[in-house]
Amino acid sequence: MSTDLVAPVERWLAQMPSPAEPTETAVIEGKARFRRDGKGWWLPIETMMWQRLGHDHVVDLRVGLGPLTFIRGFDGYVDGTGFSRISHTLDMGPQIDQASMLFMWSEAILFPDAWRHRDDVIWTAIDDETADIALPFGEAYVSARISFDPVTGYPSSFGAERYKGVGARPVEWIVDYADWRPTDDGVTLPSLATVTWSDEPGPWFRMWIKRANPGADVAETIARGRALLADVAADPTRGSGKT
Repeated sequence: MSTDLVAPVERWLAQMPSPAEPTETAVIEGKARFRRDGKGWWLPIETMMWQRLGHDHVVDLRVGLGPLTFIRGFDGYVDGTGFSRISHTLDMGPQIDQASMLFMWSEAILFPDAWRHRDDVIWTAIDDETADIALPFGEAYVSARISFDPVTGYPSSFGAERYKGVGARPVEWIVDYADWRPTDDGVTLPSLATVTWSDEPGPWFRMWIKRANPGADVAETIARGRALLADVAADPTRGSGKT
């Protein structure tokens, strides 16, 4: 990456602590809820997000109340390939690759060590409080926009044209970050992340972040993602819907 970072990024990094050792992995924990199509009842989710920051990303999720489980999911972006498994349905393909990559970066962007020393991440100033970031995606790039709070200097949103699923069209997808503070393990992150699709009447996902577990061992969970991809490579019909 160029050493000449754009102004809003420079202001943000100036107030972020620089750890003695680069943060390369994290396991994000918290409470979440979602609702279909941005309307209706909110459903509770237990989720853990495993990150090899800026490279690989796996999410374990369970929709349920107490001991009752309604849906289990396993999503990820591993070795440049995305997947989304909800119960017995596994979706894969170019649109899932792009969607999963953007999901990964919407979290990784909050950890400067994920990208501050990479020469394949390109920032361009839009104005004093907004920047474009070009993210590597195969042999090309995907653009996202980061807005920064004019008072605190911290990122306030991450937006991009993201595919909603296999065969779907790209839609503006926005993650809003609020209430930045140290987590239980001392990492400064937003306490609340809210996700909205622009073609829906309201947010469809909210997560209250409690811990980041910087430097956590994510190898076993990333390996689960690779094993799933290996199974699909052996039987490509598994990545086309019902399994």
